[in-house]
Amino acid sequence: MRHQQDFTDCTTLPEVALAFMNTVHCEELTLVAGLKVALEQSGVVDADIAARLQAWLEHTEAHFAREERLMQEYDFFAYPVHQGEHAWALAQLRAVQQRWQTQPDRAGLLAYLQEWRAWLQQHIGTMDTVTARFLSRFNPEVTL
Repeated sequence: MRHQQDFTDCTTLPEVALAFMNTVHCEELTLVAGLKVALEQSGVVDADIAARLQAWLEHTEAHFAREERLMQEYDFFAYPVHQGEHAWALAQLRAVQQRWQTQPDRAGLLAYLQEWRAWLQQHIGTMDTVTARFLSRFNPEVTL
């Protein structure tokens, strides 16, 4: 049986060198935790799930756009690789959202959340760790 990732404890996420990135990662994990709980409750209507998916997508789009702007502004050497991973992850999330709109599948969405949680752990531990270490040298000012 595959290990279930923790969706409720932000301290299980790798910490990076920039506080605002840690905050954004925790916000995202909290959004997804709420979505997971809603999916697991029989009384929650599909429209509520759709709204939670939309909020997650919007948060992720802003999260990735902020990081990408900073990587470009400070000429981060691995921008193409990091941005490519963002593009891939957003494409996956958008596809999941579109599937939900046409064919709601709670079990399928829950399975995707597990995959996403593992991806997030890996992404923060690799891409974001290196990016934050690089950007922290410039002490960028970021408002959330």
